[in-house]
Amino acid sequence: MPKQLHISHILRKMAYYLSQILLVPLLVSTLFWYTNAQTEINPSLNTAIQDMQKARYFTFLMLVKMVGNKIPPNTTFLMPNDRMLSAAVIPENQVLNFIFLHSIPAPMLYKDLINLPNGTILPSSEPNYLFRTVQRDNGTLYLNNAELVSPDVCNNETPFRCHGISTVIRWPVHKKAPAGTTCQSPPPNPVALPPAPAPSMPPTSINSPAPSPEIATDSGPQNSASSDIKWRGFSVYFLGSLLIVTSTVI
Repeated sequence: MPKQLHISHILRKMAYYLSQILLVPLLVSTLFWYTNAQTEINPSLNTAIQDMQKARYFTFLMLVKMVGNKIPPNTTFLMPNDRMLSAAVIPENQVLNFIFLHSIPAPMLYKDLINLPNGTILPSSEPNYLFRTVQRDNGTLYLNNAELVSPDVCNNETPFRCHGISTVIRWPVHKKAPAGTTCQSPPPNPVALPPAPAPSMPPTSINSPAPSPEIATDSGPQNSASSDIKWRGFSVYFLGSLLIVTSTVI
């Protein structure tokens, strides 16, 4: 009987050391991949991301990190806050579309925007979507239905500009044209989530060569970051937990 216990003890020790040999390198390689994925961003954009973090736009900066290597320089970001983004479900394959829908393909400071003539049309980085500037009598500036609430968040020395806005911009789903059709109308007016007070805009629609991305609304409570954007860290936490459990059991 003691001999059997001794053999069992040896086998358990062997299993323990084997688990260390297999799991530790895998965990290290996964951590290396995860860290590498976070640093595949040019230094200027990293500086802008740090400014977003200081201003507490944590969810938006997480989305930017996911697609940072695909974002061109000389971009102006229009950033909803964490509370607004917590109500938006953003599929992983539409993160870049979401960022482009919330950006202008030119570096524009607040003074550049406020000095534009009322009703100026600006392109977004998402094809076939336009912004119209509206300046109210009290000096507040709107881009379509989104009020600009936190101007010049990012460092002016980078080719990126960042402004906080009052709502999430989404495609007007009820006005999307089928692929290959042409609809003549004024520039588009976005449907905000949730709605913010803003001057009324004329009904619009655009040419749509392909189906546009949609951002659905989830009526239940959400964390500040969508569950769809947590996939990057999952393998790290899973492997770490597995290593700890294996060590404890053995």
